[in-house]
Amino acid sequence: MSAAPAPAPARFREVRAWAARRRLGAAIVVLCLFGLGVLVWNFSGTARAFPGPALLSAFLLAVVLYVAFTLLRRVRPVRTPPRKWSWAGVAWGATAATGCALLANGGLSAVWSRTAGVDFASSWGAALTAPLNEEGIKTAGIVLLGVAFPARMRGPLDGWVLGALVGLGFQMAENWTYALNGIVGTGGTTPGDAALQSVVGRVLYTGLGSHWTMSAVAGTGVGLLLSRSPGPARRRRAGAAACVLTAVGMHWLFNAPFLGGGLGTGVKAAFDFLVAGSFWIVLRHAYRHRARAELRAPGVAPGADRLLTRRGRRRVRAAVPQGAERERYARLMVAQLDLLEERAGTGCPRPVFEAAARARVAEARYVPSGVEGY
Repeated sequence: MSAAPAPAPARFREVRAWAARRRLGAAIVVLCLFGLGVLVWNFSGTARAFPGPALLSAFLLAVVLYVAFTLLRRVRPVRTPPRKWSWAGVAWGATAATGCALLANGGLSAVWSRTAGVDFASSWGAALTAPLNEEGIKTAGIVLLGVAFPARMRGPLDGWVLGALVGLGFQMAENWTYALNGIVGTGGTTPGDAALQSVVGRVLYTGLGSHWTMSAVAGTGVGLLLSRSPGPARRRRAGAAACVLTAVGMHWLFNAPFLGGGLGTGVKAAFDFLVAGSFWIVLRHAYRHRARAELRAPGVAPGADRLLTRRGRRRVRAAVPQGAERERYARLMVAQLDLLEERAGTGCPRPVFEAAARARVAEARYVPSGVEGY
């Protein structure tokens, strides 16, 4: 009997995992380009015919996107997520998810029309199509980005933020397509007014309770699934499925034909906003509780809890003399925050990432006199 093959060296496994993530990243880029191509194919003609309203809509939505992008990143406690990772989520939602959903929605809507009749499809088609296709494609992107950048997906709170950013990108791209469709719907007689009314209505009236809320809830489930948490894996999978189904239900309610009209739509948007906000409050409270407990553990220097707030970190850095000493301490603080966030993500850190964070802390270990460390 031949001997069992020796396990691959740790370094080889790391290189293999890095190569797999590179291939996954390339697949994400290809899917984003494909989705962008679908949008260009379907809407470039209208944009060329009405360049002024199309550019005005794009500019207004870009401003809204930047403001919302900043706010959604800031609501994460301790540190904002990396900017590149955040923009990757927005890009997936605005290109791959929107373009693929456009194709999928058309196909499934045709199925409802053929099987249940045109009247049924006109009333219930949106409620039976968009929640399945759009939430499924957006959630797939959250999973892909979480797997491609595993160090960033530490727990359900990171999933909430990434999901909100994916939904935000989808929401802004969809708003732009609706503005162009509004121009066509009015026969192009008042293109500027039609585009402006569409953008303002979808931003101010339903913007707080639209796609970003649904994807934030679904992303919570992805973060729970991809992280390491106490308890059996079966319970983690059940929680993730419940989050995704909740997001689908939120979308179904938003598109359902009952509670129509302006007031009913506003009530639906407010409900979705409250659901996503409730998720955020619970996740934020649990995260900060675990982080405080981590910094109050035996052996941690007194005053280390100042790492939890941006203002506290600024004050600590200001107490260190400028120059090389402050730069060295800044590197240590970043390494300490990496370790803290890994341990506070779910309260059950992943051994590989915790070991890497501890190694960075040890490498950067330098605490100036009079300054507390972690």
